[in-house]
Amino acid sequence: MSDAQAEMREIIAELPKAMYQGRVRNTSAFVSTGVMYPNGVGVVVRIDEDRQNFIVSDDGYAAQIAETMGVVPVLSSMAPGFASRSGVSFERATFLLSDVSRDTLHVAVAAVANTSARAMERVIASLGQPKLKRSRALFDKRLRSAFGDKVKFDLEFPGATGRSWDFDAGVEEGGWIVHLFELVSPATQAVAMANMKISDTQALPSPPVVTVALADYERTDPTLRSILSAAGGLVIAANDDVSAYQLSAA
Repeated sequence: MSDAQAEMREIIAELPKAMYQGRVRNTSAFVSTGVMYPNGVGVVVRIDEDRQNFIVSDDGYAAQIAETMGVVPVLSSMAPGFASRSGVSFERATFLLSDVSRDTLHVAVAAVANTSARAMERVIASLGQPKLKRSRALFDKRLRSAFGDKVKFDLEFPGATGRSWDFDAGVEEGGWIVHLFELVSPATQAVAMANMKISDTQALPSPPVVTVALADYERTDPTLRSILSAAGGLVIAANDDVSAYQLSAA
């Protein structure tokens, strides 16, 4: 066994027990994680030596899944921004972290695994809701018209529980996000998720305003619309005029 192989076996042994399954191939370590892709396959993270430190990557597996589904262009357009927000790079169809020290490998493995899996979840979600995709284009256009450069898309915002929630957009004032926007489909699950986001953020000491833009207002059950309002969200239709977006932020 070479010195490089021996070192990789030591690295696997040092990782948390939740990541105990691993193998060495040539001079690379492949670690199985508890994270799953939407197709049910577990995320395997690759570790390679890089001078004195290491490169941690998903070995391009998310891109391989996208290729089998014929959605590589969708992943390629979404992945760079999603990776950046997660503190991970997306290069040559691979999610990765470079220059990782040995004592932070467990953090890097978790970050890459979660980013790779969540990116594919986003891709599949966007494909499964064509009407929502059309509404998203209109939603983005309305927000840009209403708030210009102040609007930031696809951001994370922490709630009172400490969990960070993904929001479709936010309006920034003086370096702070003062208004959050979420585009929601008529599906009960989508409304339930939006309800959790609203409830958690509104429990903050100084909460931002949260506006829910319904992708299909008429097809959303009135009871579900009431739930969102009761949680503290302002409810509008995604195809409302720009003035409705502006008034909800007033």
